[in-house]
Amino acid sequence: MAIVMSVMAFAQMFADAGVSNALIHKQNISQQQLSSLYWLNVTSSTVLALILFALGYGVAYYYRQPQLHLLLSMTALSLLLSSFGLQLRVLAQKALHFDRLAKVEMVGATAGFLTATTSAWLGCGVYSIVFGNLASATAILAMSWTTLANGWRPELRLDWTEIRPFLKFGAYMVGNDLANTINGQIDVLLGGRILSSTTLGLYNLPKSLAIRIQLLVNPIITKVGFPVMAKVQHDPQQLRLIYLNTLNLTASVNFPIYAAMAFFAEPIVVLVFGKQWLEAVPIMQILAIWAAVRSTANPIGSLLLAKGRADLSFRWNIALLGIVPPTIWIGSHFGAIGMAYALLASQLLLFVPGWYFLIRPMCGATLRQTLTQFLRPSIASLFFLGIALIGSAYTNKALHILLAAAGSLAALLMATYPLWASLGIRLRKSG
Repeated sequence: MAIVMSVMAFAQMFADAGVSNALIHKQNISQQQLSSLYWLNVTSSTVLALILFALGYGVAYYYRQPQLHLLLSMTALSLLLSSFGLQLRVLAQKALHFDRLAKVEMVGATAGFLTATTSAWLGCGVYSIVFGNLASATAILAMSWTTLANGWRPELRLDWTEIRPFLKFGAYMVGNDLANTINGQIDVLLGGRILSSTTLGLYNLPKSLAIRIQLLVNPIITKVGFPVMAKVQHDPQQLRLIYLNTLNLTASVNFPIYAAMAFFAEPIVVLVFGKQWLEAVPIMQILAIWAAVRSTANPIGSLLLAKGRADLSFRWNIALLGIVPPTIWIGSHFGAIGMAYALLASQLLLFVPGWYFLIRPMCGATLRQTLTQFLRPSIASLFFLGIALIGSAYTNKALHILLAAAGSLAALLMATYPLWASLGIRLRKSG
C-alpha cells in the first residue's frame, strides 16, 4: 500500500492540471471560466484513472507484487470521485468558509475510518485501506455538493480561451508538484526496489505517522494563510507580517509534537504499532527531527503561490532533484536508518538556501527574523519535554505517554503565548 500511495501521489498532481492554486491566487474569475475549469478538472482526472489502470500491470511487474494492479486500479477510482467536488472545496477555501469545509472533511474522514476498520475486522487485509479511501471520497463528494455548492451548477462548456491564463500557472504547478513529489516519494520508490518489503514497512510506518501529523496540523494554518496572503500580495509589509506569523504558528504547534515523538519514541511505537515494531524506534527519532524542520516549509509554498510565483517554486524543486534523490540513493544502501539520516541531512542543508532564494525576495524577511520564529517553540519544546523525559525515568512505561502529552501541551502553550496575548489585546481594543 505504501507503493500504491506513492504512485497515486504522482497522479494527483495532474488531476486538476495545476489550476486549483490559480483559483485562489486570481481574485476576479467569471462564472464561464469556473465552468470550463470544472470540466477540465473532471476530464484530466478521468484520463489519469484510465492511464493508471493501463500502467498497473507494469507497476506490478516492476515491484514483483501482482496485487499492485488491482490495488492501483481501485485507488484510482477514488481520484476520479474526488475530481467532481474539488473545485467546490477550493472556492470554499478561497472564501475562508472553513466551518463548512470542516463538516465535509469530518464526514469524509469518519466514513473512511469506519469502512476501513470494518473491512479489516472482516479480514479484507490491505484492501481495507482501499475501501476506506473509496468511502471517504464518496462521502466528501456528496457533502461538497450539499454543503458548498450554494446552488451553483457548472455549465457544459470547455473553452480553452477562457482558461488560458490559468493553464500557464497550472503548467508550472504541475511541474513543481511533479518535482516535489519525486523528492518526497523517492525514498519509498527507491527503497521498494532495494530493500525488502518488511524493511520498507519498518521505515514507512514512522514516516507515515510523521507526515500524517503535518497533514493534520499544517493545512489548518496554511489553508487560511494562503488565501489571506493572496489578498495582500501587493502590500510587502503586511505580506511579511502574515508570513512570519504563519511560520511561527506552524513551528509552535509542530515542534512540541515532534519533540515528544523523538523523546518518547519507544512507548509511542508500542502504543500505535505494537511491540513487534520496536526496531522502528530509532527511525522514528530521526524522522521526528526531519519532520519538524520539514513542517516549516509549508508556509513558504503558500507565500510563493500567493505572489503568483509558481515558476520560482518550480525552479527550486527542479534544483532539488539534483540533491535529494542522490542523497536518498546513498542512504538506502545503509538500510532504513540510512534513508532516515539521508532525509534529515538534505532537509537541514537546504534551510538557509531556501530562505535566500525563496523567502527573502518574496516578502523581504531577514534570516534573523525567520530564525526567530523557531526560537521560542524550540526552547519551550526542549525544556518542558526534557522535564517530562526525566520524570519518565521514575515512572512505569504506562505513564510515558501521559508525560509526553503534558510536556507537549505545556510547550505548545508557552510557544504560542505571544500570539494569543496579541489576539487578546486586539480583541480588547476592538471591544
